[in-house]
Amino acid sequence: MDIVRFVNEAHLNQIPYGQLFIGETFLLPVYFFKKLKIVFEGVENLQDRPVIFAMNHTDRYNYWPFQFYLWKNKDRLNIKHPFTATWVKGKYYESRFVASFMKWTGNIPVPSKGYLIAKDFVDMFGKKEKLKEDDFRLLKAYIEGKEDEEALDKCSDKRVLKLIKTPHDEFDPSLNSYRKYINNLFYSLMEKVRELNRDAVYNKGLNLIIFPEGTRSKKLIKGKPGIAQMALSLKVPVVPVGCNGSDKAYDGNLPFPKSNKTIVYRIGKPIMLNEISKEFDISENFVPFTEQSKELNEVFEKATNIIMESISELLDEEYRGDYSKKNESSVSSFI
Repeated sequence: MDIVRFVNEAHLNQIPYGQLFIGETFLLPVYFFKKLKIVFEGVENLQDRPVIFAMNHTDRYNYWPFQFYLWKNKDRLNIKHPFTATWVKGKYYESRFVASFMKWTGNIPVPSKGYLIAKDFVDMFGKKEKLKEDDFRLLKAYIEGKEDEEALDKCSDKRVLKLIKTPHDEFDPSLNSYRKYINNLFYSLMEKVRELNRDAVYNKGLNLIIFPEGTRSKKLIKGKPGIAQMALSLKVPVVPVGCNGSDKAYDGNLPFPKSNKTIVYRIGKPIMLNEISKEFDISENFVPFTEQSKELNEVFEKATNIIMESISELLDEEYRGDYSKKNESSVSSFI
């Protein structure tokens, strides 16, 4: 899979020159002529150390004005760490051009198990051959250990069985099950992702931007526990950010905002999870996104709910949703 190469080749610069170039040559004139107003509330909550910004994800570009404001006002507001690295879905690395852009602008590719499954199926059977939703969810449940292999006989698409029994790439069914293959691949990739995140906050002085929901939604939905795992592993503060109005400025797929719009970012007080409760004081040896992390699912769930509640409090009423409600990922969200 191409994503393996993109994750392994990913690296971060202390000064993300790609972000600066886009900001100076594209965002600055576009925001000026479009009269986009960017408002930061709670600037006093910005820290003198790198943090994880946890933001709701209303639209495709709602982190661009946030990044732009940070570095553009770094001297005026005395922002010690104005640059960021953003978590980006594996699907955005499908295109070589987009993948190069993401790498150049200092983003971190974060593949999920769902993406690895969907991509592996497409690689074997062709880009137009997406899995049906029910088959995808059943295969995903098998990978997560919620269903056994025999349950896959229920799949309406019999190519699922071919996928899990046919040697391809690094998968050899005579040595490992398909479940073990995908999980081991995921763990190895996420180990690299963890190294990139640690390098960002401890060596490069970069903040992380993470969208806990894992997908775009106007109203806040349930957060995924990856942010809690990373925050507890790195032992860095989580600063909640409520983004309001970006969906009205960026209401389509193009990176040009509508004219005369206002985006308000409300920055909440930093959350140091391990200082809230002893149960969040995870061992130094903890490695996120591994089998070990499954034993702490309840802890991550509680920590994630604290983060989502903090984001919700920073949102206008129209963006507040039921962040306790789980969003079922569809195969189209990965491919």
